[in-house]
Amino acid sequence: MKAIRLIYILTILTHFLSCSSDSNINGDNLGSDDDDGGENQNTIIALSEFNRNYNSIESNSMVKDRNFYWATLVENNAIINNLIKDDVELSVYLETAKQRLSNIASQNNVTSLQYANALKFSNNEIIAISTAIKNVAETNAPSFINFSNSHIGPAGVFNQFAEITEVDRLQQLIVEEMLQGINQIIDTYVAGIDPAYPDLDRVSYDVNSSQYRLLLKNLVSDLNTNTNQMELFYQPFLDFALGALEINNRDEAARFMPLKLGENAATYQNIQNIDWNDYQYSMIVVLGDAPNSSGDLPNISIGGMLRSDHGVDLLNQGLAPLIVFTGANVAPFQSEFHEATEMKSYIMDNYNISENKILVDPHARHTTTNMRNVGRFIYKYGIPIDKKAIVSTSTSQSSYLSSSGFLTRCTTQMGHIPMTLHNRLSDFDIEFTPKIEVLHLDSSDPLDP
Repeated sequence: MKAIRLIYILTILTHFLSCSSDSNINGDNLGSDDDDGGENQNTIIALSEFNRNYNSIESNSMVKDRNFYWATLVENNAIINNLIKDDVELSVYLETAKQRLSNIASQNNVTSLQYANALKFSNNEIIAISTAIKNVAETNAPSFINFSNSHIGPAGVFNQFAEITEVDRLQQLIVEEMLQGINQIIDTYVAGIDPAYPDLDRVSYDVNSSQYRLLLKNLVSDLNTNTNQMELFYQPFLDFALGALEINNRDEAARFMPLKLGENAATYQNIQNIDWNDYQYSMIVVLGDAPNSSGDLPNISIGGMLRSDHGVDLLNQGLAPLIVFTGANVAPFQSEFHEATEMKSYIMDNYNISENKILVDPHARHTTTNMRNVGRFIYKYGIPIDKKAIVSTSTSQSSYLSSSGFLTRCTTQMGHIPMTLHNRLSDFDIEFTPKIEVLHLDSSDPLDP
């Protein structure tokens, strides 16, 4: 039996070694829906619903937790951890990944592209690994159903998979998304491939410079000396991706977190005291504006001040109990100032608005994620989801927000539309309500997943 098992392991190892990490880099059709031809009754799951009182698990990396929460969950669940760790196919892939790490660490004059191609998942590998996860979950369905109903459902961050009725397929889809997200980080912040918004989110260095290649070499060397701590199939390449974000000073996803214990603490506590029947709207949402035009201050733009002024006017009319500012540190590149927090300071200083009436989203880098992140506040903070809110911005951005082009952009870039628009109140203001799809964490946008 030992000889048969050894032959089996060698066969799997040969398969993974043949999966070149630079083949089919931009391929599609990963993990088709007809993998097994039908439902296994033992794997059927009615996934538990989102619970805003769910307590998230945390690791030593908030960037990882926000981008790859499945990994955090697995590493903190002894049963699931051991099932994955003990799987032969996944164990073989772990050793293959460690070997690729060791091989590239021993080489000299390695380019950034060579590091990227060696230390990410090929499309063939994503298919093989996600299928192996599917098999583990199918074989151990009761454990994975319990795991999913305890965390995957109530956390809300896997919401786009909420309608999946087989627990093995659910895990497969989550892992596919995770591996693709790891690759996305490596493509952008190691290989230097432009992200969707290169002016805002690109790599911080010239990837062909000797300085950056040295930073990568040191990162790979450090990881290679700690492979004994890597026990799960994804960890070598995930650690490489997280390290690449760190050397690029791209920890935006972790900044200000958790918001409800920091910048939003006073308002989060005050929300439970609000009588929503006293107000026509739940909140006034003011979209940020970057200080990148003539006359702007270093920390806040003229447009940001005008938008804030108008938002305060709506608040003072008694239309809503809360005002929300949304916008990150998008301009100039890697600015120290975040639009949302600067607008908050502006109205507190100039209008004496109490802090417990203000929420901030200092993470959104695009109009799409402005609306998504505000929707998350509504679902997670106990704000009535069916009560309309107002989104307020400039005339041009408001017009774009209500266009078909914006809805197409949301679907293309996030996979969902974050809100339903209702009546236009003025050239600046539109009513909206959020959609529950906003809860899904999107690792393809690692600075604000």
